[in-house]
Amino acid sequence: MIPSARTIAAQQEPIVWRGDLQDDCLAHWAGLLLRAEWMDDDYWWWAVYDMQDADEPQIDSSNNYDTRWTSGEQARTEAEVVAKRYLLVPEG
Repeated sequence: MIPSARTIAAQQEPIVWRGDLQDDCLAHWAGLLLRAEWMDDDYWWWAVYDMQDADEPQIDSSNNYDTRWTSGEQARTEAEVVAKRYLLVPEG
């Protein structure tokens, strides 16, 4: 199987977070949008969206888990894991 331009970009481009890493930040990576935000209840929310799909669906988010991410680094790392799994790990 020939890798898509998106897969090649995902393999070669780093994920670079922008914004306030202590409050609300995002990263654009290989057609995905990764977000992380400090919430009022002392935990971090994160989400990953596919911006190349016309509907911009949410791939996954912290809302789907009972786990609470208590640092921005944890939330960003989890969003990155989800994004990489979505683009780089074949289903099957």
